[in-house]
Amino acid sequence: MSEIDKDKERVKELTDLLNKYSYQYYVLNQSEIPDSEFDSLMNELQDLEFKRPDLKDVNSPTSRVGGWVSKEFKKVNHPVPMLSISDVFSLDELKEWDKSIRKMTGLDKVRYCCEVKIDGLACNLNYHEGRLIQGSTRGDGSIGEDVTNNVRTIRSIPLDIPELRDLEVRGEVYMPKASLKKANEERAKNGESLFANARNAAAGSLRQLDSAITAKRGLNAWWYYWPLAPQFGYRYHSDGLNQLTKLGFRTNPERRVVYGIDEVLQYVDEYAQKRPTLDYDIDGLVIKVDDMEFYPSIGYTAKTPKWEIAYKFPPEVVSTQVLDIVMSVGRTGRVTPTAVLQPVLLAGSTISRATLNNEDYCADKDIRIGDYVTLHKAGDVIPEVGEVILNRRPAGTVPYRFDKNCPFCHEPLIKDGIQTYCKNIHCSSRKINKLHLMNWQWVELVLPVIKELPAILTIILE
Repeated sequence: MSEIDKDKERVKELTDLLNKYSYQYYVLNQSEIPDSEFDSLMNELQDLEFKRPDLKDVNSPTSRVGGWVSKEFKKVNHPVPMLSISDVFSLDELKEWDKSIRKMTGLDKVRYCCEVKIDGLACNLNYHEGRLIQGSTRGDGSIGEDVTNNVRTIRSIPLDIPELRDLEVRGEVYMPKASLKKANEERAKNGESLFANARNAAAGSLRQLDSAITAKRGLNAWWYYWPLAPQFGYRYHSDGLNQLTKLGFRTNPERRVVYGIDEVLQYVDEYAQKRPTLDYDIDGLVIKVDDMEFYPSIGYTAKTPKWEIAYKFPPEVVSTQVLDIVMSVGRTGRVTPTAVLQPVLLAGSTISRATLNNEDYCADKDIRIGDYVTLHKAGDVIPEVGEVILNRRPAGTVPYRFDKNCPFCHEPLIKDGIQTYCKNIHCSSRKINKLHLMNWQWVELVLPVIKELPAILTIILE
């Protein structure tokens, strides 16, 4: 195969993967892969399109601003598009961005507004004559979803502002760490799957058709952008935020106006250390040119402003040893392999187990019992095995093979796509896992009648 054909094939493969993961993320509120892996795929596609412009399609994922619009919500047009932010992943890249800004502005030291990057769901509020009339999600940047009823349940959002004016303000709806913990405790009690991270929890909660559910989730919001601030006489972005604060909007107090790249780097270093102490998740920092008079001349790409950049924190990675690989069978019959690990401290918690997802995941990474592996937290929450450290692989290890039969009922397992299932509805593991779906109020009602826990298990297993 020629080099040209290889590039063409890889572009198609990357396009299909990115479209798939974007759909899962923006429509289904699911994250099959960590952000760092998605970013890596996107960067690879951008590099290929730069190398081979003839291979770039008008509908390439690199030209998109966001995801899809759910059919379950009324569509909302954004007259001023809700653009995304370009990412950088190293201090060198951040310095290069500053260099380009200095060149475009002609300044030796640029005045920047530095802000923490909230890990939530972008939201737009519209006020008419001082009253909140609409709340919407970003959607694909041009068309979002009307979530007004749900937005109104967030107690920190002002329904009326003191000055009668038409106003549009943008920010991030998020779920505080305490709310995420409470929500996951409730979901575990009810036998529901846990939220993988605060961002997924916020997105899923804001996009509920029943606003009563949203109201129970403990959401909050920070507001960080006033699109029409210059028309109200504000030259600096930071001054616009100060005015939003006076109008009753929550604007993040961690922001700071700095001068020049050296002060930006000090801010980055400070918040890399301070990040774990915040009561909400951040996945990076946003650096904006503070003087909005430069925005028209600095300009935009197809999907992002050039006058701001997001610096993404590198994920914390540790290494540990795989002591065993065990299988579990859920209530639906899906078989999931789990790595039993030498306990290791990662991002503030001790990790001793990590899911290996499915048979293909194990095979692709060739994870073996006894291997040393890298470990990180997907979405800063879920422990995930990264790569095998091959130069530390002990002698005598063998490739891991899935059992052909269920480890609990010994019936044949069936492969369906990338997942493996036990189809035996009488499987003891499936029945035991159905305990998680029981209504615990019912349990409290009948528990006095059933004197001992073994009696419950006997009823279920019969």
